[in-house]
Amino acid sequence: MLLWCPESPRQLVAHGRLEEAGKVLMRIYPASSPSQRAAKIRSIEMSIHEATSSVAQESLWVSFHRIFTTPATGRAVLTASLVMAISQLGGFNTLMYYSATLFAIVGFTNATAVAITVSGTNFVFSVVNLLLVDKFGRRILLCISTLGMSICMLIAVIAFRWIPIDTSTLTLEKGADVGWAGILVLVTIIFYVAFYSSGVATIAWIGTELIPLEVRALGTMVNTVTCWSTNIIIASTFLSMMKGMTPSGAFGFYCGICFVGWVFIVICYPDVKGMPLETIRDVFRHGFGRKYSKQWQREHEHERQEAQQSFGH
Repeated sequence: MLLWCPESPRQLVAHGRLEEAGKVLMRIYPASSPSQRAAKIRSIEMSIHEATSSVAQESLWVSFHRIFTTPATGRAVLTASLVMAISQLGGFNTLMYYSATLFAIVGFTNATAVAITVSGTNFVFSVVNLLLVDKFGRRILLCISTLGMSICMLIAVIAFRWIPIDTSTLTLEKGADVGWAGILVLVTIIFYVAFYSSGVATIAWIGTELIPLEVRALGTMVNTVTCWSTNIIIASTFLSMMKGMTPSGAFGFYCGICFVGWVFIVICYPDVKGMPLETIRDVFRHGFGRKYSKQWQREHEHERQEAQQSFGH
């Protein structure tokens, strides 16, 4: 599919390939006029010059240090990285890595088929996110999905209390019947995956749009390191937590992470729907920018609607 993917206009402009950038803008926004495309290219040039002129001669270490010494940049990277951490520490990958084991524990004989059902749910609702994220915005999807994940994990905690599991072997006790509790766990996990995939799973990666251009490569690196370091923690501790804390305790831990993540998103996460990249960099100059981004969107709503017809961002 990459054969049909155009190069980023900003990348082309940064390398002086203005004619190619104009062609890409024409492809992305076919209803735009030549003057609109020329104005957009000039805007991109100014933004790139502003972002890179002061850091062009900086070493990699100085640029990395900038992330932690510039408050606005630090808040942007922190926000993106925390959402990524929530996407991993919330427990989703335990379902991916150990789904067959987990469903065998609660009494499903064809655990692999159930695991495939969970993966299918993940795929379908990732497409749902693709359709909704630019229509409703990142913030509302994150608020709904992380709260939904927390509630689902809470229900799983309660259901596991009714399933007799030998925590030393992580198997059902002999002669035990899981009944309604096992079915409830399965349904709850499917709903959990639906919430996860339609929200934080994808938006955690989109979050790199929050990071200013001059440190975006390094900020993306920090975001990716956050992803896999927290993934290692979850993957390596799940079975030990199931044995040491009981299944209810383990899923209660994930429930708490999801809830804390929801609180952070409600208080701090700004919605940058419809905002061009050149404007997003200003958001975190006003704290975490939640109120600023909301005010900007209200003030530019008419312009945004007009832009979507010919030259949307």
